[in-house]
Amino acid sequence: MSDLTRRYARALHYASRARSVGHVQLLTWLGYTGSRDVHLDGDVRITHPPAVTMGPRVHLCRGVKLEPSQLEGSTSFGRIELGEHVFVGERTTIVSHERIVVGARAMIAHNCSLMDFNHGVAAGGPPSRLPGRTAEVVLGEDCWLGTGVIVLPGVRIGAGTIVGAGSVVTKSLPENVIAAGVPARVLRTR
Repeated sequence: MSDLTRRYARALHYASRARSVGHVQLLTWLGYTGSRDVHLDGDVRITHPPAVTMGPRVHLCRGVKLEPSQLEGSTSFGRIELGEHVFVGERTTIVSHERIVVGARAMIAHNCSLMDFNHGVAAGGPPSRLPGRTAEVVLGEDCWLGTGVIVLPGVRIGAGTIVGAGSVVTKSLPENVIAAGVPARVLRTR
């Protein structure tokens, strides 16, 4: 690697870091109270900073959306809690009406969705007008979600579990397994 290339790479790193520090300062001004030792790439969107907690060394890639939301008629926002050293890949969306917890050192690849709310499906009206259901989502420590994984309400994924790309997790998964599919099912232990 040439000296010029090395200097250019270093300049890009420091510019990215400065942008991230500015973003975290703005979030703090808006009510965020988690660790300030986080890295936010460009175009990260956090819709209600007071409802988000991030541990040290969290990295949110470009286009990540953290969306704590309110249920109609509720006065409180959902909570999103990311443990230390969590990695969240590009264009991943985490939407919480109740609570979503991601354990330390978990890795969430690009284009994933985690949500703790679902619309009603009973007969007698459009889904948007039926009562929905919320249920906490917990992703254990040292988990890895492959690209495009969808995690639905009420799911608990045990520590050390790996979920294959493109899977839809509709039911809880135990610790230290490899799961994949639509719906995701355990393929083997780790």
